[in-house]
Amino acid sequence: MATPTYSDKPILDESKYAAVSWRQALWMKAKVNLLPLVVLNEILLSPFVSRSKDKPMKRVMGDGSFRYLTDVLPGPELQLLMGSSASVYSNWATTHHLPILIDELEDGGKLFWIGPKRTEKMLLYCHGGAFIFPVQDCTISFWRYIQLELEKRGIYVGVAIMSYSLIPVSDFPTPLRQTCQALNHLLTVEKVKPSNLQLVGDSAGGNLVSQVLSTMLHPLFSPPIIPTGTKLGGAYMMSPWISSSPKISPSFSECDHSDVVSAKSLLTWEATVLGGASNPNIDIPYLEPLRAPDDWFQGLPDVVDRVFVSTGSAECFRDVDRAFFHDKIKPWHENSEFFEQIGGVHDDPFFDFQVANGPLGERQTLTPKILEWVSNGFESKSFSG
Repeated sequence: MATPTYSDKPILDESKYAAVSWRQALWMKAKVNLLPLVVLNEILLSPFVSRSKDKPMKRVMGDGSFRYLTDVLPGPELQLLMGSSASVYSNWATTHHLPILIDELEDGGKLFWIGPKRTEKMLLYCHGGAFIFPVQDCTISFWRYIQLELEKRGIYVGVAIMSYSLIPVSDFPTPLRQTCQALNHLLTVEKVKPSNLQLVGDSAGGNLVSQVLSTMLHPLFSPPIIPTGTKLGGAYMMSPWISSSPKISPSFSECDHSDVVSAKSLLTWEATVLGGASNPNIDIPYLEPLRAPDDWFQGLPDVVDRVFVSTGSAECFRDVDRAFFHDKIKPWHENSEFFEQIGGVHDDPFFDFQVANGPLGERQTLTPKILEWVSNGFESKSFSG
């Protein structure tokens, strides 16, 4: 039976983003002003708590700051504090003396280019943030690091950030529609070969990567946006948000105090995302693939050449990420890989770049794994054009 489809253009209301009253703004400022005390407490406790004792002190401070702010600030206040994706990217590019290159796309999506605009080999990065929060500096710095490390190997790659509309500006399926439009633009206008394009994403961005693969197998839009017969070179999902059900995920309670984001915050954000789904019977397999039919990803090798999923042993999403890979991906795709970082928290590699210019210490085993996986994907295409 064919999947029901969406055909209407998205309705975007940018005035809803970071809509905070002056009272809320004052209260937000008061909570942010407590941050130095929170960080001091984390430093003092670090030798005695499992979440900190094996981390560099910079990570103890950075991780503690992030968890505190995401715990005490609701969505609109975090949006106000973080800024918009466009402002974050523009400020980052200016600070790093790189050009500000933004492509405006159909349906309201945007592409932010990291470094030079290259289209022979490409990474398209779908940022995380619960479909509520903008791209952040540390994630841009991480993918710039990967780009520069690839250059050292003689692999010159274009990296673009997929900037999609956030809640409450718009809800599902708008981010998916905009990402499909971006892929269509890259494939048909920029003439990127699908085999030379790897789609990568973290957290909600990892969910978005899964959504793209789902709509390539089960078209959600009428007419389909991604050209029929497209087969991408690779898909990587870091700490993907696949489901937030504590019933199927003991790690939500086991890792609540070790992760960089609390289970309470994750559950609150998920309720916000799922609350925006206007047709749950249609939308759920795309939003929560663990609840999709068992054969949902049958045919996956026809739409993507390689798949990689990673998680951390100390993050709340650990169990659902394991189940997603072993139950949904691996049975249908031989060229798929899973990696679990020992002691890793949610999106662990990014938090090194929040406090430093590169990976911190031997505990960071995931960053070199990502670099190798991405590199291998492009090197295998180096003689095929």
